[in-house]
Amino acid sequence: MKKINFDSRRLIVYAVLLVLFFLLMGLSTKFSDLNQLNEQNELMNTEVVALRATNYVLETQIAFATSEAAVEAYAREDGYMVRPGEVLIVPISPKHVTPSPEIVPTATIEPLSNLEIWFQLFFSNGNP
Repeated sequence: MKKINFDSRRLIVYAVLLVLFFLLMGLSTKFSDLNQLNEQNELMNTEVVALRATNYVLETQIAFATSEAAVEAYAREDGYMVRPGEVLIVPISPKHVTPSPEIVPTATIEPLSNLEIWFQLFFSNGNP
């Protein structure tokens, strides 16, 4: 029976290489997770900026809606209200007659028989 040469230095080098391999695999996984979380962070920051802009617009609309100018604009335009001493004039649009639709005749395509199709295929010059 052959004697197996057992070298402890070689075994230690292999063990160290194996541990380094697993450490690098773990590090690679952590870098992958870091990249994914950075992308999610950028997406959330973009969403936050968009929501802040929407919030600013809504706050501006609320400020205008609760102002005296908005009340007066609604009263004059939609409520048909006037101040004392003014006369309300409501323009009346003329009665329009609905025009009758113009009927455009559509062209009908007559189907060709198989004989005519084959004749056109073999004996025509390419123009329909």
